[in-house]
Amino acid sequence: MAEQLTPEQAKELQEIAKLAPEEQKKRLPGFLKKLSPGQIEALKQMQTQPTQQCIFCKIVSKEVPAKTVYEDNDIMAFLDIKPANPGHVLVIPKEHYQFLSQMPDNEVAGLFKAVKKITSAVFEATGAEGVSVRQRNGAVAGQVVPHVHVHVIPRFKDDGVSEDWAPRELPEEQFNEIQKRISGKIKELAPTIEEAPKEEKGKKKKLPKVPPRLP
Repeated sequence: MAEQLTPEQAKELQEIAKLAPEEQKKRLPGFLKKLSPGQIEALKQMQTQPTQQCIFCKIVSKEVPAKTVYEDNDIMAFLDIKPANPGHVLVIPKEHYQFLSQMPDNEVAGLFKAVKKITSAVFEATGAEGVSVRQRNGAVAGQVVPHVHVHVIPRFKDDGVSEDWAPRELPEEQFNEIQKRISGKIKELAPTIEEAPKEEKGKKKKLPKVPPRLP
């Protein structure tokens, strides 16, 4: 019968998961020796059913609807249903990883290449004075969904957004409008993140609108 890990064991497992693959191989055998048969069975169940229980994996597979603003072969971006501000976007890899450190380097590069473009789109589509980009790993860091995701949050003066924001309820019409504006801006910036054309020599790059630098 499956038996849950203790909080201390769960924390140790999270620490191991953040390590490089070679370090994980060194630490994991010692950790497993300390577990009961029931706890090992629980781990096996977690490994065989991670995507079946993951809400973001269900969004990727279209089992759960989302207000999508960008999608390609590897990346998906959609509006957070409990946003810090209107235009708050979540950017995720389609492949299931719980922690950023588990992702191959090339996939991390692709994820943040998309984040960069989406940040520019959010700046312009929302008229934001700033944009916060946040990525959390593990429950103690504030990660709620155990699937790598990056928050792109438009910011405004005195918007009251803190590290732990108070979610806002938005009407469907506002969700639809901000979805249209951000996805449209992303299409303007590049047809797809991976296939953006190379800049011509000597041609000045168009920069997104950003707030003036303070002294």
